[in-house]
Amino acid sequence: SQPPARTGEDSTTVMPGGWSGACSCHSLRMGDMARHHINYRTGYSSPVAAPLAVDSLASLTTSSISDDGPVQSGGGLPRAEFGRFVQFFRQASPYIAGHRGRTFVIVIPGNITSDRTLLQSIMSDVAMLHGLGVRLVVVTGAQTQIDTMLHERSMVPAYVGGYRVTDRDALKIAIEAAGQVRTTSEQILSKGPAIPMIRRHTKGDREIHFEPALRVISGNYVAAKRRGVIDGVDFGYTGEVRFVLKDDIARQLDSGNVVLLSNLGFTAAGEVLNCNTYDVGLHAAVELGADKMFFLHLDEVSSLSLPQWLPLSDAQDMLFKKLKDSLNSEQVAALRASLGAAGAIQSPQYPSSHRDLPQEAAAMQAERIVSRLTTSSKEDIVLDLDAWSASGYPTAVSTCVIACCKGVKRAHLLDARLDGGLLLELYSRDGVGTMISTDFYEGIRRAEPGDLDSIRALLQPLEAAGTLVKRSREDLANMLPDFTVIERENKVLGCALLLPMGTDETGVCVAELGAFCVDSAFRGSGRGDSLLDYVEQEARFAGVQRLVLLTTRTADWFEQRDFKWVGAAYANELLPEARRARVNPARNSQLYVKHMEAHDIKLGAPGKRIGF
Repeated sequence: SQPPARTGEDSTTVMPGGWSGACSCHSLRMGDMARHHINYRTGYSSPVAAPLAVDSLASLTTSSISDDGPVQSGGGLPRAEFGRFVQFFRQASPYIAGHRGRTFVIVIPGNITSDRTLLQSIMSDVAMLHGLGVRLVVVTGAQTQIDTMLHERSMVPAYVGGYRVTDRDALKIAIEAAGQVRTTSEQILSKGPAIPMIRRHTKGDREIHFEPALRVISGNYVAAKRRGVIDGVDFGYTGEVRFVLKDDIARQLDSGNVVLLSNLGFTAAGEVLNCNTYDVGLHAAVELGADKMFFLHLDEVSSLSLPQWLPLSDAQDMLFKKLKDSLNSEQVAALRASLGAAGAIQSPQYPSSHRDLPQEAAAMQAERIVSRLTTSSKEDIVLDLDAWSASGYPTAVSTCVIACCKGVKRAHLLDARLDGGLLLELYSRDGVGTMISTDFYEGIRRAEPGDLDSIRALLQPLEAAGTLVKRSREDLANMLPDFTVIERENKVLGCALLLPMGTDETGVCVAELGAFCVDSAFRGSGRGDSLLDYVEQEARFAGVQRLVLLTTRTADWFEQRDFKWVGAAYANELLPEARRARVNPARNSQLYVKHMEAHDIKLGAPGKRIGF
């Protein structure tokens, strides 16, 4: 088995050859002892156990949730589960090391923070991530709570184009709701482990006194401005995020604190404004240079049945198509009708209506949205958060795409109802949500006749050095349908040969990996890993059970990617007999083998998933 590629961060291919944040500091400290008692492993032990499936990992959960926060199970782990418990930590060890010191932004919208059970489960994961050394910014929303409190006080929530119209009364309620969510979050994160459980692993003569579990810092870190008057509608105290105080937030993260942001922003004039939670999270992730961004969601995203991985280019195309599809006459008419339906109240998941909006303003807004869709470029449309808010499409999805377009490396969508979802997404091989990221396989494709000379040019230096076996132009032309290449700006940067070899004496389907090369100018950029991953996916898709590699000089790179040495190639029975007959004993090529997992029909085609 191999360390999973899905959530690994920055694997490097070594190819062969103004504002000062006034903060409210709630001294919530996590005992450093948790870190000292975790043995961080940097790799798999030998022999390597097969990675656990997500269902198996979930079954190892020994904690439960009470009304007051995360509570550890009173009983120990049954001896029958010891093996899987150890196996899980060994499988997770590359991710524990890889995520330590990384900056993650987690957005929890109001329809989730309003459910205490869900919030407690998520905050339990937050506490665990903090203990594992992750730098965390948590952004909490309060939309559902604000709507509920408005109804309780005989007021009607008002939305225009997906944005709340915030009058003075609504602002007071927004401040109250944000304060309640913040206090509840801090309360949950304050709960530490039970003293008897800690005494089991500590020794000392003094009585143990514990501080609250984490230090949680919140304050005026979000700089905002009024949204103003748009299409004749005064949005009142609704704000737009200008920036976050990234340096101040970074100092808090460096000090080991969890930073808690809310839907509230502050102006230079001293006003408090009600901002869009997703906009706050987007600015925080982009400006802090976050490694990952997480959006917790419910059915509004789950109903879309998104794949486990969406390359950024595919996600952009998907969003663009959604907007283009809305341009037929019936949907445009429906959009205008929804914008003009005075007094209609929309579900917080798809807010697009309003209260007391003049018909003229509704028509202006509808025409502006339609004009934007027909005249702007695809890139501009995808980055237009206002258009997405007005469209009714789940904001979490569009914000994920915008975040990746603006430099966030990975954006994840997670169903909040899965207990331990953040941990399973980060520390299991396959994850449990949807990840949007730059396209790992951009430019990778099957070779075409016009690539022949470029492939020869890549291979010739390695052939001259004796690293690769020399092949004539005619040989390469015959093998061309089995080559995969990496292309960028019409230049071939790398190639790999996947040559079917039939079955061996035991009936195992075998294929050979050969002619694997990346242009020296592009080594160290991760392209070699992407190419190898793509070719391995093709092998699994074709039913290959054993991938073999003959090499004399490049073993180290492939050993790091789970190819195992099995001896000299010329007499090895793991090679089909016909292939052994063509091996030159004088060259003394060594044979390396990687056993392929069976192809899962539920997974996407090669290049449409990461790793397995």
